[in-house]
Amino acid sequence: MTYIDYINQFWQIRRYKPMTAHEADFYFFLLKECNIRNWLCPFELPTRLIQAELGYSNKTVIDLRNRLKQKGLIDFIEGNRREKAASYILLVTSGNQIVNQTGNQSSNQNGNQTGNPIIKTKNKTKNNNNSGELFPPEEKPKKKKTAKAEFIPPTLGQVKAYFEEKLPDWERQAEIFFYHFDSLGWRNANGAKIERWDSKANLWIMDEQAKQYQHGKQSENSCGGNKPSDNGTTAGKLKAVEL
Repeated sequence: MTYIDYINQFWQIRRYKPMTAHEADFYFFLLKECNIRNWLCPFELPTRLIQAELGYSNKTVIDLRNRLKQKGLIDFIEGNRREKAASYILLVTSGNQIVNQTGNQSSNQNGNQTGNPIIKTKNKTKNNNNSGELFPPEEKPKKKKTAKAEFIPPTLGQVKAYFEEKLPDWERQAEIFFYHFDSLGWRNANGAKIERWDSKANLWIMDEQAKQYQHGKQSENSCGGNKPSDNGTTAGKLKAVEL
């Protein structure tokens, strides 16, 4: 199923199973996180990340996911708080039946991996010296590629120290950044490994600064636009007479 299919399914179920705004907010948040992981299902999602993003308590998160499960939108597997995060499964309704999305995706993945591998060969030819020179020019030795340093994921304390005082809500943004990329295994949305987390954090901070600056400008414009005019008042009439 595509993103729009899940959205259409949500509205179809909502016709006969009323939902609160918090239930809808939680479901669409799960859709967004599943999309980031290229629709891998089931997918792990730390409860702390949900709390930081949506502002819900742990009790509220547990209550909301139980409601969505009862209404046939999701299923979940509770994780170990210390070792493993909870896993979420997006369900697909076919008529009156609920189909587990894991079966379709696992078969597709297994199908793509089977088959005969394609072996690529390259014909290497040696460059022989046919110039007739007595002393042919010496070939420069090729530079050896230096091995890249192994990426070590940062701790929450290191991320908070990097974010400190750089944003008004720097501590909250640091937690959202950490739990977001930690849930992705410190990979980008396209699955590529992150080489430098501090560069990612810097882009995150710059993006939040731009959002907050734009929000501040909009607030100033809205305040300025509501300033009352004195055209119809006595002071306005006196100014018109003086002119």
